[in-house]
Amino acid sequence: MNRLLGWHTRSGDTALRFLQLHLFWCAGALAGGVVLGVLPATAAVIAVVRRDLRDGTGDRERVDREFTTFYRSEFRSANLVGGPLLLVAGVVAYDRYLVGFAAGPLASVTSALVWVLGAATFVVGSLVLPLQAHYADGVAGLYRRAAALVVARPLIGLGHAIVLGVVLCLCYQVPGPVPVFGVVLPAWVSFAWVWRSGVLGQPRGAAVTSSSLP
Repeated sequence: MNRLLGWHTRSGDTALRFLQLHLFWCAGALAGGVVLGVLPATAAVIAVVRRDLRDGTGDRERVDREFTTFYRSEFRSANLVGGPLLLVAGVVAYDRYLVGFAAGPLASVTSALVWVLGAATFVVGSLVLPLQAHYADGVAGLYRRAAALVVARPLIGLGHAIVLGVVLCLCYQVPGPVPVFGVVLPAWVSFAWVWRSGVLGQPRGAAVTSSSLP
């Protein structure tokens, strides 16, 4: 009974924290005019999740202050890191749209190449923000690290993309949790997968820009 009660209490606390982070994410996205606010708000959510998984939620500053601190510190870097990813994703989506009007054997080859490029963009790109929350690398360094992780630890990199994709599909098929948790649930799943895989090395703030993957 005590175990069930403890599980219920922890679940309620986690759900409340997810809701709070979702509301702060909405405020952060709006504060940046949506276009410039979505990426730093998402980066701030992942940074808070990282500290939750690493340090727990006790003896911490209030979540609103913690989120605001990360949001301000990540505003420029998150847009610099995520901007190229969104651009490439947009180009891939547009190419996929154009390929739909083509016909013949060349169209099939082009369609396959577009799908491969799209999959590679998602697999590598989905790792960039979780890695940014942990490492102090620049834009190029984070993309190299994400690509190296996929090549060196394909089960972890591909597994991360698959698990994240499943969660996103579930959110699409069952939209009820989206207004309550928003991007927080996918962000938690994303970083938790990478964190618990054991591949993360020295944390950000340390001299990690030239270190290799563990």
